[in-house]
Amino acid sequence: MNVAILAIPMYIVLILLELAYERHSGQRTYRLADATTSINTGVLRVVLEGPLRLLLIVPYAWLYEHARLFEWDARSPWLWLLGFIAVDFCFYWAHRSMHTFNVLWGAHQPHHSSEDFNLSTALRKGAVQTAFDWPFYLPLALLGIPLPVFLLLLGIQLVYQFWVHSQHIGKLGWLEHVIVTPSLHRVHHGQNDCYIDKNHGGVFIVWDRLFGTHALESEPVRYGVTTPVSTFDPLRLQFSWWRLLWADARATQSWWDKLRLWWMPTGWRPADVQHMAWPSMPEAKFNGACAAALRPYAIVQFLLLNLLTLAFMAQVKEAALWWSVVLMVLVVSGCVSLGRLFDGALRLSGELLRLGLLAVVALFWGFYLPAGHALAGVMVALVCLLCGLWFIRLQGRAAAGSEVVAL
Repeated sequence: MNVAILAIPMYIVLILLELAYERHSGQRTYRLADATTSINTGVLRVVLEGPLRLLLIVPYAWLYEHARLFEWDARSPWLWLLGFIAVDFCFYWAHRSMHTFNVLWGAHQPHHSSEDFNLSTALRKGAVQTAFDWPFYLPLALLGIPLPVFLLLLGIQLVYQFWVHSQHIGKLGWLEHVIVTPSLHRVHHGQNDCYIDKNHGGVFIVWDRLFGTHALESEPVRYGVTTPVSTFDPLRLQFSWWRLLWADARATQSWWDKLRLWWMPTGWRPADVQHMAWPSMPEAKFNGACAAALRPYAIVQFLLLNLLTLAFMAQVKEAALWWSVVLMVLVVSGCVSLGRLFDGALRLSGELLRLGLLAVVALFWGFYLPAGHALAGVMVALVCLLCGLWFIRLQGRAAAGSEVVAL
């Protein structure tokens, strides 16, 4: 049972409530392109995490069976209480390490890449972070925490972190000394010099206070990373930091530096490439180059993409591997297409190809798979056709005008 997945309806409700509050209060922390990218980044995490999670589950289960040091009664409240504290402690060190080493920062940077801060930002995850942080949780198997208990506690710990991604909740008095609050987590997402690499805790801020990484919110926070990704493509931003490292690895003349820069402290660069400029944060937020005429199309495609994601989640356990891969490709291509639309880089031919592929897959599902429904398959294919015609028309309208809107 993946608690974080089961909590998706709650996430949606809270995001809608935050949006409603903003409209009522006149405050603005959401932009369509950025929030959509954050949610689509979470979608990528969902579709990719299944196989990556085996990297954690398999060694954890083996260590628990062959090397655990303690036996716990599953009904004991101490197992759940101490287990939750231990999970959060391991998360602190995993999270802190993600900020400390170049290669690990590359897996975690997507979460910090948004220049906005709202509840949708909580869903902007590193799609492959699970492939890097799993060793930090293995000590829990040695402590005898059963795998199902660990996964449940980890899910609860991750769900907790959703609500702290908000600008609408002020400081919470004495709770600021015990738990991670929105104020403390705003600090963590700041690129201000005094905020960088602070407040790594997930639930308890005690770890940061003990190990010297604690900071209070003392000045307005500027969100994002010091090397901006400058894209709304959720797949491209996953590799933004690693692309910078790869460029340095290719450019440096030292073979030793080519190898070690990946595990050096975050931001370390070989001496002979430091003259090569890295991206720097501009004064204004990145807004892409999406024509105003394409905004309705972007909203519709976002909704359809999430329906496709729900279909993937509903069928992934029962479906054959090849069918799960097909659905995954369709979801990922939809995420990329929408991101490129916001960037102003989506080509007509590429979008028509994606819609055509989706229509073919829908017809195949409707007429040839046992679980398919012919009428539903035809309707999906028809929607794809209509979307294609609509996009052609909107592209013509966008080409005729010059207005670009910050979505």
